[in-house]
Amino acid sequence: MLAAVVRQEWGRLTSLLLAHFRRLDLVEDALADAVETATTRWPRDGVPDNPAGWLHTAARRRVLDRLRAEMMAQRKMPLLLIDAEHRSTATTFADPDDQVEDDLLRLVLMCTHPALDPAAASALTLRLVLGVSTADIARLFLVPEPTMAARLTRAKKKIVTAGIPFAVPSADALPERLQVLAQTAYLAFTAGYAPGSGPDVVRTALAAEAIRLVRVVLELRRGEPVLVALLALMLLQHSRRDARVDDAGAVVLLPDQDRSRWRQDEVAEGVALLSSPALTGPIPVLAAGYAVQARIAAEHATAASAEATDWSRVVRHYDDLLVLAPTPSARLARAVAVAEADGPLAGLDAMAGLDDALPRSHRLPAVRAALLERAGERDAARAAYGLALQRCGNDAEAADLRRRRDALG
Repeated sequence: MLAAVVRQEWGRLTSLLLAHFRRLDLVEDALADAVETATTRWPRDGVPDNPAGWLHTAARRRVLDRLRAEMMAQRKMPLLLIDAEHRSTATTFADPDDQVEDDLLRLVLMCTHPALDPAAASALTLRLVLGVSTADIARLFLVPEPTMAARLTRAKKKIVTAGIPFAVPSADALPERLQVLAQTAYLAFTAGYAPGSGPDVVRTALAAEAIRLVRVVLELRRGEPVLVALLALMLLQHSRRDARVDDAGAVVLLPDQDRSRWRQDEVAEGVALLSSPALTGPIPVLAAGYAVQARIAAEHATAASAEATDWSRVVRHYDDLLVLAPTPSARLARAVAVAEADGPLAGLDAMAGLDDALPRSHRLPAVRAALLERAGERDAARAAYGLALQRCGNDAEAADLRRRRDALG
């Protein structure tokens, strides 16, 4: 219960407290303390009727305690304490001069300030806004966890030392933030559908929050290509959420999903967005990359069955994507499409050279194992499944990998 509340409410709690106190260092520490207290109190006293409200109250009291301690130690900041106590009784924070009355958006735009490195900004937004663990963020960025922890610490210090404001920027400055914001939203969405650790197969609330962030900003910047393309991509992928997990909580792969459970309203909206005037003519590279990925998702979403998918066209879309964004993950996804179009041996050939590029990925050996199994190489497939299991930190995915390996005998 507590883990679910933290995942769903972390960003709202952070933004609400930050709106009141304007002290990022105190807010994050106080929230962490509140969660730690809840881990012992809730099992003993019962889950409160309003779990998020309980965490907010506990964290607010801790911030006030810290401010009082600072006042007593330094014999200053009495006005700050009085102002903080006054504002802490409010339930919302609104500034009529700001463009958007949304504390969560303010938090996102603070995290994506141009003074921060874009990669650090994305990681910080995942941590502060959506409560993604440092370990899972490290997996998303393909770096060791200590490296990511240090990166997050530096980014938070930069916000404090540089005096980065908790505010929505002017209309002239806002476009500069959109690219990092889009990258951040998609990383959050990816964290929802590819959780690196824990028991969840998917975290749909996290993915839905990423979509909400894009919708909010798109209301400000209607027709912005990067946001239109990204929203199309996320909706087409999000439409399959009800079919991704079976009744026992196990992973259901795309070919085996019950397509009648896909959300056709979201499929229709995603396909319509791909025909938007915003995506015609020259568009930024990032927007073009999202648009190509959305067209790949649309090929799956509109096919009557897995067998009816036009895999040759999917491969061509991946070829286009690799021109725009030649990432190891895109190469691996293309190899899967090649295997569907031309057979498992062709897919294995398309994976050549990826081991050095994805040294910690469990999906690389998992894909290799599946293709080796299809090619009749059972011993090699079993070994590849074993390597994938060693690297996999997600319980549901590991269970699926173990089942596939054991089925080989």
